Amino acid sequence: MVKKWILITMIMLYIIFAPGCWDRVEIEKNAFILGLGIDAGKDDHLLITYQVALLDAFKGEGEREKSTQQITIESSSLSEANNTLLRRFGNTPNLSHCKLIVFGEKYAQKGIKDSLDYLFREPNLRRITSVCVAKGQAKEVLDSEPQMAPSSAMVIEQIITQNSTNNSGIFPFPDIGYLHRNFIRESDIALVGVNAGKNEVEVLGAGIFKDYKLVGWFNDREVTGQRFILGEINRGLLAADLPDGKGDRLTLNAYNINAHTVPEMTNGNIRIKTKILVEGDINEVRNSEPLTDKKATLEYWSKAMENNIRDIIEAAFKKGRDTFGVDCYEIDEKVEGYYPEFWEKHGKEWDEIFKTVDLFLDIEVKIRRVGLIEP
Repeated sequence: MVKKWILITMIMLYIIFAPGCWDRVEIEKNAFILGLGIDAGKDDHLLITYQVALLDAFKGEGEREKSTQQITIESSSLSEANNTLLRRFGNTPNLSHCKLIVFGEKYAQKGIKDSLDYLFREPNLRRITSVCVAKGQAKEVLDSEPQMAPSSAMVIEQIITQNSTNNSGIFPFPDIGYLHRNFIRESDIALVGVNAGKNEVEVLGAGIFKDYKLVGWFNDREVTGQRFILGEINRGLLAADLPDGKGDRLTLNAYNINAHTVPEMTNGNIRIKTKILVEGDINEVRNSEPLTDKKATLEYWSKAMENNIRDIIEAAFKKGRDTFGVDCYEIDEKVEGYYPEFWEKHGKEWDEIFKTVDLFLDIEVKIRRVGLIEP
């Protein structure tokens, strides 16, 4: 009798908790959104652009010339835009495969905080979804039709996540997870800058944000300096001009870059120390003198590269600190970690304290090989 009741109980529990498929949406009934663009509309409205994948084109079926369809909706909010999309589109919008979110320049200048709050709450949006800011309209970025890929959103996402490894001028950080961490900390941020033409898209520099409003831009060189301070460059090509008439330009294929930034406090004053080690091989030398003294030449080239790296980092740091008043180097997080008692007392004053922070650089460049053909 006991065994009978155990069996009945198990059957009842299975019926109650067994997974069902009553709410499943067939794949062909989904509208997979690859890119989401947010621009400033009229009368404080938003102009939302959805880049939707055309599944037949991605599967290689049918005779479609385009792989995506752009749908633009003007609405008072992202939630209302989604409801409007449901009324206009036959399939169910799905953000689980979204590759890219683009903020338009004018909208970013007004502030992106409300949109971020919505995106953080969206259950289907992955935390690794890349985020960028357009130099112009987000709609133009998603409307562009790159010839080498089926989707502009996919091209930009691949540049950010893959090519940033070898190109120090591409800011690699921005995704939903990065923004959420800084959102909670109320820290300043930077987003990848994107420019669009009809048949191409290009990643250019970074947009710098204060209180989640776009306040200015870093160019590629300044992004490189920013990434050195962040310790987020592992390898890539680095170039330096050769002074004193001993050639035009030196390019180093750096295969090992180690940069470490720590805060140091003396008598209540904070300075930042960044120690950098670069190892690499000569990739290109333009109009160099004959290599008569190899050791002296390597030392000269190393010094030129060290000075160039120093100039890049100092220019980026001063622009962020003095021009924008933005700590887009995560120094606040480092100070809090190293000096928690100081941060507890003065964390709310960080904007003013940061203006007094100095940067000290310790840079060493080691050139290991000059190549098969010596200059």
